[in-house]
Amino acid sequence: MSTDSRILPPNFSSIYKIQSIEGYDPLYIRRYTELISAMQRGKPDIIPPFGFNRIITPHDLENKFINLLNVKYVLSLSEINNPDYRLAFEEGQTKIYENLNVLPRAFFVSSVVTAKDKSDAIEKMFTDMDFSKTAVVEDSGFSNQFSVGKSTIIDYSDNEVIVQTDNQESGFLVLLDSFYPTWKAKIDDRDTKIFITNYNFRGIEVPKGKHTVRFYISLL
Repeated sequence: MSTDSRILPPNFSSIYKIQSIEGYDPLYIRRYTELISAMQRGKPDIIPPFGFNRIITPHDLENKFINLLNVKYVLSLSEINNPDYRLAFEEGQTKIYENLNVLPRAFFVSSVVTAKDKSDAIEKMFTDMDFSKTAVVEDSGFSNQFSVGKSTIIDYSDNEVIVQTDNQESGFLVLLDSFYPTWKAKIDDRDTKIFITNYNFRGIEVPKGKHTVRFYISLL
């Protein structure tokens, strides 16, 4: 993420295979747009207009959603005076800060809060919630408590993500990639449902024990 478009113009980072939460897209995902808009507004407001046109440019470093968006590094032309960010590198006028509170790309949570729809979900996310421990899941009907196990991404590509898991009891695994209907999931080659999690992301229930979880694109 950059705090100034002069550092990395929209989509420029994709040339170097660098993932970023901002960028230009004439057909961006609506859920993602609504989440970023609510974050920038500082309240659970997902009503258009969204304040940007095709170029999504979030800049609020103080918002806890930054950790949920998996922002590990922030590029800035000025100093960031915040203990949650550590200066990692400096080149010319550009400073690269590391976010010390960023969430892993894939992790288990200990509890789930069920939301009946997206409006209910965004309202719940603006409460005093710790996203490292609790996930807001739409239309799940899950029990509240889960086992927190280990998760390791062993392969990550444009069309597939493979995660190895190990937990003592049933767990709920959060993957901080955007939810989209063409993405499917398997646990040890058995189909499983992907739930819309934390408004925009993916989550699945994983049985106890050691498993291989595979997220993949399917057009069928």
